[in-house]
Amino acid sequence: MIKVPTNGFKQLVENNLNSKSTVPSISSSDIKEFKIGKSYFYTIENKKKFQIEHNKKTFCIYDILNANFSKSIPLNNATTSFRKNFSYLNFFEPHRNNYHFIRLDIRSFFHSIDIEDIKKVFKPYFHDVYIDEKKTQHIVDAFINLVTYEIPKNSPNVIKEEKGKRVLPMGFKTSPMISNIIFRQLDIQIQKLCSERNIVYTRYADDMLFSSSKNLNFIHSESFINGIRIIIAQLNFKLNARKTIKAKHTLSLNGYTIEYGKSELRLSNKKINIIKKMIYMINIKEASADIILKKLFQYKIKWKFKPLDRETYEKYNIEQLLHKVLGYRSYLLSVVQFDKKYHCTQQDTIDKYLKMINALEEISEKFQKQIIKLKRIIENNKPFHRMAKIKIDSLNLTIIIKDKLQKENFKTLKDLYEVKEEKLMTINGIGKVKAQRILEVISNEIEKYK
Repeated sequence: MIKVPTNGFKQLVENNLNSKSTVPSISSSDIKEFKIGKSYFYTIENKKKFQIEHNKKTFCIYDILNANFSKSIPLNNATTSFRKNFSYLNFFEPHRNNYHFIRLDIRSFFHSIDIEDIKKVFKPYFHDVYIDEKKTQHIVDAFINLVTYEIPKNSPNVIKEEKGKRVLPMGFKTSPMISNIIFRQLDIQIQKLCSERNIVYTRYADDMLFSSSKNLNFIHSESFINGIRIIIAQLNFKLNARKTIKAKHTLSLNGYTIEYGKSELRLSNKKINIIKKMIYMINIKEASADIILKKLFQYKIKWKFKPLDRETYEKYNIEQLLHKVLGYRSYLLSVVQFDKKYHCTQQDTIDKYLKMINALEEISEKFQKQIIKLKRIIENNKPFHRMAKIKIDSLNLTIIIKDKLQKENFKTLKDLYEVKEEKLMTINGIGKVKAQRILEVISNEIEKYK
């Protein structure tokens, strides 16, 4: 049985969920919806609401569920996603000695999982108990209410078919764990089909990758694809035909490449070329960050509020480029570190990656120093930005004096910041006494905004 304390659910009811006896469905008021690409994600807003006391410590019940199910239910070895010490490279590496490849994508992976299937699969792992004394809610139903979400019918974002539907939401901590356990029975069937045909199979969430030797090209046939389609249809999953990728000899996916004959896992040429160009433009051409972002990454920055100074604009661009530098460094390091364990990349390739990593680390240090310097300048400029908003009309001066200053193009307090007495006395009708009076007013006003 799963080691989730029954009283943990009861604590949520009594302390946090404003319910007399049962765990209610997650309310839309508890959810934050956001979009990445074309997909919508959901996260819990009020995390304190879902905390419980366990062994004299406070935990989020989602963390407890994840930890205990991960320990209690073994996953199929074809599954490489959402597992400790596993990465996308584990999904890729088993195929590096093969020749024929096919990637199949599952459409709307999380939202296709039926709630009744979740209940059916998980019920045996819970004690046969009820949350309340009247036995109106079984503990597995309380679990379902916590890990699923009914998309509001008036949601302006999701597609029509999903409005009002209860789903396993992308973004919930427990959704990846649940999806792996639900799909386990299909992984086993797919592995059996593949083992009969000497096909290698791995899965990373909704991505299924298959490969075979040079003399076996069955995986490219409609018969094989239909076989996979029939298996996954048992749990209402469908293939996304638009994302099917068939390849021979060389396969590139999400920036990684495997090539027949070399028996090597490496970064794709496209990604390596971008890294090289970026290093060249920074170190050799000494191009500005905004030029590199526009030319190399097609950045089109739209400012909601135009920066008040050049430094703010420059700092933003350097920060964006720094994210790119650190991201590509991580890509390179992922292969270098993975090779230490699996010895799947040739040494000359690793040596090239280490040189690029060193170059990116030097660039990263340089950018971070520039950002710190720009931050100081921006901070020092803040008083001037505030002074630039103070019009001459608001100063404690006579109307005649204000008119004379404005005719000399003194429009704001910032314009008067370093004005000298001699300069003021050159203005017609302003003598020494009036000049000193103006400077006194300016000085008092400036002190307010420093």
